[in-house]
Amino acid sequence: MAGMVNTHGGPSEALPGAGRALALLFIINLFNYIDRQVLSAVLPRLQLDANLFDPADPWLQSKLGFLTSVFLVSYTLLSPVFGWFGNRGRRWWVVGIGVLVWSLASGGSGLATGYVMLLLTRCAVGIGEAAYGPVAPSMLSDLYPVSQRGKVMALFYLAIPVGSALGFVIGGQIGEHFGWRTAFLVTFIGWFLGWQCFFMPEPPQPNRVDETPPSYLRVLAELKTIRSFVIGCLGMTCTTFVLGGVAAWAPTYIFQREARFAVTDKTFETLAEERTSDDRPVVPDEVVAKLRPLTGMPQVSFAEFKQKLRDTLPEDRQRAGDDFKQYGDRIFTAATTPDSISLGTVNLIFGVIVVVSGLGATLLGGWFGEYLLGRGIRGAYFHAAGWSTMLAFPFLVGALLVPFPVAWGLLFAAVFFLFFNTGPANTLLANVMRSDIRATGYAINILVIHMLGDVISPPIIGFVADVASLQTAFLGTSVFILIGGTLWVFGASSLDADTAKAGS
Repeated sequence: MAGMVNTHGGPSEALPGAGRALALLFIINLFNYIDRQVLSAVLPRLQLDANLFDPADPWLQSKLGFLTSVFLVSYTLLSPVFGWFGNRGRRWWVVGIGVLVWSLASGGSGLATGYVMLLLTRCAVGIGEAAYGPVAPSMLSDLYPVSQRGKVMALFYLAIPVGSALGFVIGGQIGEHFGWRTAFLVTFIGWFLGWQCFFMPEPPQPNRVDETPPSYLRVLAELKTIRSFVIGCLGMTCTTFVLGGVAAWAPTYIFQREARFAVTDKTFETLAEERTSDDRPVVPDEVVAKLRPLTGMPQVSFAEFKQKLRDTLPEDRQRAGDDFKQYGDRIFTAATTPDSISLGTVNLIFGVIVVVSGLGATLLGGWFGEYLLGRGIRGAYFHAAGWSTMLAFPFLVGALLVPFPVAWGLLFAAVFFLFFNTGPANTLLANVMRSDIRATGYAINILVIHMLGDVISPPIIGFVADVASLQTAFLGTSVFILIGGTLWVFGASSLDADTAKAGS
């Protein structure tokens, strides 16, 4: 192996088996994101399963929302633990155990007999992901030289848009024809992937400085002194905050802005057809009756329809208001006019935008970072991440202010530039950490960017929307694009020195 190690201790060229390792880790990451979006795609069907939910449960929406986020909490909190193990044992074994746990939990979601069991399986999904999330990029960094890591990280994270798209397709199509449970059972395929990990050769850690891996606190203390790591982590936190909030609320915002509503006979037919698995109406008859006075109303916007619902409430305004709040999604969907854009169409268009723009941006971002590096640009990966991120700001603001369909094009550009930094940002983190602390370093990065990013941004945006509007919330959130991009450009001056010091 001597001829394959550069003067800094890292490989001078891709090590034997690197391509096989990248392929396996990519497929694992792909199924990870398939699982995440399968849940999102089948949420409407989960609501109709009487074994899981009572349609009269006033906390139904909250319980559904918790299902989508509980895995992220366990994933974020436990990533540092598994990252610590990843620096002390066979990393492929850590990945394999994580994938086995994740695939059993994900497939087991389809076997849940009640809400609590479903909640526990989703929590276990996060435990499994935490085991391989920080370790996988660390291994890839040890298998490839600095000059190739940009493309490698871009390929690895390409699983995000592709897997998300496949998740919506699998969840939507299989869920429609064979039921929501079958959609989850598909992810049992991950069990086969997990076993493959135990037969993979362990990549060397060429610049380990002592026999005993450093403790977690020692790694944390070292990372705090690496300026590029700190700035890179802060920039990723800002963009994760924005992407998490946009992904959660953009379809709702677009639907509320563009849809038109009217209460007609078709509205009542649609509500009558919606029934749970034990044949109970999803929206009770007494709630439907409160809509009768609005029959024949002219087409109105979301805000106008919401006001009309308030204006026609009976004397018991508090109880009626709670009913409309609880069943609001069903009522608004049923009252959407035939010539109006539907929430399903919005989700479809937004999904295509995320997939196509994310696919192209992730690949181009990795290539562009390496292009700047080859041209001798100091802090190449910081520049690639920073300037592209700042370009997203005017496009996102424009999408909030101009009419559709022009806004769709601006939204595409905004998402494209928000994804562009994925490869460069993750590559620069790998390059400024020593091999024997990378797994723990990535785990700490995961903890920070999620706990201060997409874990908190959706509820914050929801709160601002309640106080003001979703548009105001998005405009405020967009400022973090500029902050993140500025931080990355500011960090460029130290990147080359930190990379050399790490002996990447």
